[in-house]
Amino acid sequence: MKREEQALNTKKRIVVASTKLFLEKGYDHTTIQDIMDATNLSKGALYHHFKSKQQILECQTNYEQESITNYLKMMVENRKLTAKQKIENIIDHLSTNEALFQLTRDRWAEKVPFALLNTLRNTLNVLADYITEILYQGNSNKEFNCIYPKEIASTLMLLMDVWLDPIIVDCNYEEVCSKVDFIILFLKKFDAPVVSDEKGEEIKRRLRCHYV
Repeated sequence: MKREEQALNTKKRIVVASTKLFLEKGYDHTTIQDIMDATNLSKGALYHHFKSKQQILECQTNYEQESITNYLKMMVENRKLTAKQKIENIIDHLSTNEALFQLTRDRWAEKVPFALLNTLRNTLNVLADYITEILYQGNSNKEFNCIYPKEIASTLMLLMDVWLDPIIVDCNYEEVCSKVDFIILFLKKFDAPVVSDEKGEEIKRRLRCHYV
């Protein structure tokens, strides 16, 4: 195995082990020693790849971002599902992801420099393009007739990624439920009814854990 490939594998092993520890103990309660024990690496070997626990968290967020991007790409390429099914699958994928849940609980955006800015750029410049393509597919399939697919996609991603994020926006559970209702109504008003009322209730139930 080439040295570069071995280094990448070791780096990924550190991130995978750290992600599991963050899920079990939380970011703040996970120590470098915990990560060393989980990976069987010395402190020197660990610090060769990451200078701090914060860098590991940053790499984890990048991996999650890449994973989400790949999932959206897979949904776009799926020819069996309707546009509505694709959007609802994406919502399920995001809202049931344990790693993303723990990142939110650990208030990752406050711990990694420029994390929020980088995430927003990816959301609006990459992920929104996939949602746009799905909306175009819905138009072609005669599921609906959305006049502004690109604008709706960007707005939807911004609302989901920022407006509903408990790290960024302070609100109570009743208020966030009202926001979910607004998003569904907004999509209907602009002829892109890709989130059902039933899916909206699921979203509300999944968001509840952030407001207990």
